[in-house]
Amino acid sequence: MDFKNYLEQTLIVDYKNEKIEKLAKILSKDCTTDEQIIENCFKYVRDEIAHSGDIKAEVTTCKASEVLKYKTGWCYAKSHLLAALLRANNIPTGFCYQIVSFNNIYGLHGLNAVYLKKYGWYRIDPRGNKKGVDAQFNPPIEKLAFELKDNEYDLAQIYDKPLEVVINNLQSFEGFSQMSKNLPLTNEFIRRPKLKDAKELSILVTSLLSYLFEDITPSWFKDEISENTFEERLKDKSYKHYIYTINEKIVGFITIKEKNKLFHLFVDESFHKKGIAKKLFECVKTNMDITNMKINASLYAIPFYENLGFEKSGKQKHFKSLDYQPMQYKI
Repeated sequence: MDFKNYLEQTLIVDYKNEKIEKLAKILSKDCTTDEQIIENCFKYVRDEIAHSGDIKAEVTTCKASEVLKYKTGWCYAKSHLLAALLRANNIPTGFCYQIVSFNNIYGLHGLNAVYLKKYGWYRIDPRGNKKGVDAQFNPPIEKLAFELKDNEYDLAQIYDKPLEVVINNLQSFEGFSQMSKNLPLTNEFIRRPKLKDAKELSILVTSLLSYLFEDITPSWFKDEISENTFEERLKDKSYKHYIYTINEKIVGFITIKEKNKLFHLFVDESFHKKGIAKKLFECVKTNMDITNMKINASLYAIPFYENLGFEKSGKQKHFKSLDYQPMQYKI
């Protein structure tokens, strides 16, 4: 994987700031592994930087150097400082988000993902612990600040830069009274699945059957896309699912099987040619190594997959009324 963007210094992740560089060196002193450095940096930001909402801070920080200077930040700003400390130590670090409810008001919650050579991407949450919040560093087990409720979601992407809506809000609203009423939120995102999605996913694929079959849909494929079968796949850890949502409606999804097989990629017909399928694939690329990823592509979709970087690998094949083209991803 290419980690260049996850090591970059930016206006917000300003790790070449003198005080950040100094602190990064202190926190990595005598460490022999990346995991030791990560744990030290994580615990520093979690425990030594106050959460602005908890202390009702009068200042709203955004840049990593501001967070360190004032020793406070909202969860988003704390993730900026943690990213700066880790990138200063040459550890790939990204930004993750959840949609959660704060006193019945939905907003984004910001945290980080770090790349561990042994486990891959691993999320850590430097929000700051308090009663009912107990975030820890214990790879490969994730222990984040919040356990998500029914209408709360994990956004699936690992961003190399903080979301613009987050930066805009942190730079526009000063102090606790303003920020607490203007938490950043987005209505269009790629998220991780929940079991309750099975029915909507089944309906989505059923609406697209005419693209796959000219006449009657074979019974085996109907079983393949039934609600019950979708639910089974959502429970099966050998499948990874990423769901594109707009205004709470599922408009597309991608499923990866056994880490290297693109199993499903479907987009609601009314949202075709809007770049959603490509964004779903880009999301997969941020989460896993896609070298040598394979797909049995439906014939109408061959040009699309070629544009993504797939090449034909062998002759077209036929399986139970379904024609397909084996393809493999080439970097």
